[in-house]
Amino acid sequence: MPTSSRPDARPVVYAIRDRDNRIVYIGRGQSEDRPQSHVADTHNAGLAAILDTPGYTIDVADMPDHATAAVVESMLIDVLSAGVKAKLVNVRREKWRFTPLGTPPEYADRFGLEPLTVADLGRSLGGVLLVFHSSKPYRDLDRPQADAGGTDPAVLAENTVRWWQLGPWAQMWAADPQAAPRAVVAVKGPTARRYVRAAIAADPSGWPTTPRDGAYYQVPAIRDGDGWTHEDLDHAHLRGRIVHDARFSNRAQDLVIWVDSTGIEHRQP
Repeated sequence: MPTSSRPDARPVVYAIRDRDNRIVYIGRGQSEDRPQSHVADTHNAGLAAILDTPGYTIDVADMPDHATAAVVESMLIDVLSAGVKAKLVNVRREKWRFTPLGTPPEYADRFGLEPLTVADLGRSLGGVLLVFHSSKPYRDLDRPQADAGGTDPAVLAENTVRWWQLGPWAQMWAADPQAAPRAVVAVKGPTARRYVRAAIAADPSGWPTTPRDGAYYQVPAIRDGDGWTHEDLDHAHLRGRIVHDARFSNRAQDLVIWVDSTGIEHRQP
């Protein structure tokens, strides 16, 4: 086996690239002997196939200690596993992960769980109102604007429960509470990576008296106390989960999707 050319060998993190310059493997070791050892023997079939072809390269970065090397390796695997310029053959669940800004760290593992669908949410919650937290300012109504991190529970809750153009839906739910959604779930991010920013339980019997401003309504939310807490925003343990196929547009009526208890989507004309 090759040995390190450096007399003061230190822990390393290394990246193996294929002949198309795509990063295919991230690893770490006690010295640069570790990345060289893959050339002689590896149990990763995908990596072995790449090392059997000409043109691959190995990049190495010295680390100050093993703890730092573990963190750097973990974060690189996490971010590169979804990268268009990488095709990792050693993707795995990592201890240190990137999560959306504002997601409490204790919910970090949820970002790596199997994505939910819009229909999943409707069926599991007994009906749900999906709302989109746009990065653009909301219409000029009495609602504070959450910052990018959304770390203030009260502001995040206000942005989630009001104001939404619900038109005939709110009137129908007032007349028939059994049809009303049991939760409001706010999502943010691009279509391929929408994540739950807040999930709040809703009172289906509260629509007759819920505040409104013209066609814009406040969702009758349920919370434990007088103030909002992070627990209130984590109904059904959804905060931080990825949601597929939730599509919105810039029209006010298209910032909301009602999914009934059977999983069927309803959109406003």
